[in-house]
Amino acid sequence: MSVINAEGPAATVERSLRGIEDSETVAPMTSPSRPTLPPHPPCPATAVEALLLRASGPDAARPVFTALGDGGERLERLTAAELLGRVRATAAALDKVGGPGDRVVVPALPGLDFPVGFLACLYAGRIAVPVPPLRAGTRTADRADRLAVIRKDCAPVAVLVPTAQESLRDHPGPARIAVSQSPTADGLPPAPSALDANAIALLQYTSGSTSDPRGVIVGHGSLVANQVALRDRCEIDSGTTVVSWLPFFHDMGLCTGVVLPLVSGAAAVTMEPAAFVRDPMVWLRAIEAEEDVFAAAPDFAYELCVRRIPPEERRRVDLSTWRVAANGAEPVRAETLRRFADAFRPSFFRPEVFSPGYGLAECTLSVTIGRPLYDAPVRRCDRSALARGTAVPAASPDGAAELVGCGTPLPGVRVQIVDPATRRVLPAGAVGEIWVSGPGNCRGYWGREAESAEVFGAELDDGPYVRTGDLGCLDGDELFITGRLKDVLTVGGENYFPQDIEAVAGAAHEAFAHQRAAAWPLDESAPGVAVVVETAERDPEVLGRAVRAAGIAVARALPAPVSVFAVARDQVPRTTSGKTRRRDCAKDVRAGRLPLLAQWSSAPVHEEGRHSA
Repeated sequence: MSVINAEGPAATVERSLRGIEDSETVAPMTSPSRPTLPPHPPCPATAVEALLLRASGPDAARPVFTALGDGGERLERLTAAELLGRVRATAAALDKVGGPGDRVVVPALPGLDFPVGFLACLYAGRIAVPVPPLRAGTRTADRADRLAVIRKDCAPVAVLVPTAQESLRDHPGPARIAVSQSPTADGLPPAPSALDANAIALLQYTSGSTSDPRGVIVGHGSLVANQVALRDRCEIDSGTTVVSWLPFFHDMGLCTGVVLPLVSGAAAVTMEPAAFVRDPMVWLRAIEAEEDVFAAAPDFAYELCVRRIPPEERRRVDLSTWRVAANGAEPVRAETLRRFADAFRPSFFRPEVFSPGYGLAECTLSVTIGRPLYDAPVRRCDRSALARGTAVPAASPDGAAELVGCGTPLPGVRVQIVDPATRRVLPAGAVGEIWVSGPGNCRGYWGREAESAEVFGAELDDGPYVRTGDLGCLDGDELFITGRLKDVLTVGGENYFPQDIEAVAGAAHEAFAHQRAAAWPLDESAPGVAVVVETAERDPEVLGRAVRAAGIAVARALPAPVSVFAVARDQVPRTTSGKTRRRDCAKDVRAGRLPLLAQWSSAPVHEEGRHSA
């Protein structure tokens, strides 16, 4: 997960918007509306212990979770005591199926059924397996394939469903257990493993951007430690509200939307992802309604707000209470930060509220994140030097790649930049694989011992590390992400990052501006690159000029054959977290499954007019 950035104090709005480097030191801004609050509650060992502490303390009657509907109306609200009651009742039903350590599928259920069901699995000593919703939706074939892989991999004994009627239906496979709608098992104690930091809490299946989804084994202790570190870095407490539309089956949605409120004393306001996609203003109005807000989202969500919310609506919302705007789960783009800050300046949004960060499921979630109310640093690096493995300032804008700083490591976390071939730590400014050591590091992949040893068993002089497969560099303690090891394009012995090529193509013509793109090797046996760019344009002449402009721009940046394809919006395959599935996109183009609006190529054309993509 790529989260957010922070360089230094918010000395000027202009420096943040232009990405100009400035080494002056200024005291950080402070939030003018945050009152002095009591210290955090005792640090719990597990999420279940955090729930028990909250439900038995002075805040037992204070709301923990609130669910909003499609229009932002309140659907449901649970206090800590009510939440514990429903968790116990659902755990009692789970006790009738399987035993401790068995897996239970927890789909993205409506309202507050997911937090109840997820915590009930942990309370009952079962291993929770969050997955996308079981109901029909977009890309149902992809979803069915993913669920089939997960079920085969983890062999669940039960699946949680929202109603008793659903649980009584005749379904093949695992038992169907309804999430309790009322507390009926007040005296049920938690399973011993629910309070054991060393026990397994859940299997967090990866999004599968470069392979089939794999179940990351997340321990109770890692789950809590990661969110306690995020709590402390972002100063989240009982006066804070987490406002989220992120899917609970994704690690960022699960951790920030469920676990973070429990361990910090904060409240959470959630809504369905579809509600945000239909009307992004629902999310922003929910932020406006709270006094001190932490809200996280992938980069595309901020861009969607700019595109979908007209200027007159922006002036009707007040975002001055938004203190931490985390940006993660996919590459953070400097252009997105600038566009959102510019667009929502009339809404009293401050650019320094952005906190880009970086993380991944294999480390539970967060690895680095920018300090709130500090400017996110932007570096304009020489693209050719990056291809040779070093990050140095660009001499001119034409040869520059913008890198956004994703903050410094969370407390207790160590980050090293390592040569993936020699496994030696690289000096500052060198580009290499990101290795992570910290309390959030997970134990491996479910049922994959050899792969687990390779990823989770990396060793340096100061102990074990997780190999992330991501590439980046350090400037001091600030982490900058440059790409994904498996996605790197090697041309003439130099490495090029697909997101840089995608950015060049997108900037070449207004028809491609701010659109999704995917780049990959043109042919595995020969140098070159193919680029697919989404567009809303339909005029053939305009599209012809656009693909030609993009092809020429990419060819200037990359000394190799180039093919560019224009497709309609939402055609580039993505993971459940919004990451571009470049390999699947390449397969779709080669197989003729992706409808092309226009194409241009400097590479040879094969038979029947097909390019060598």
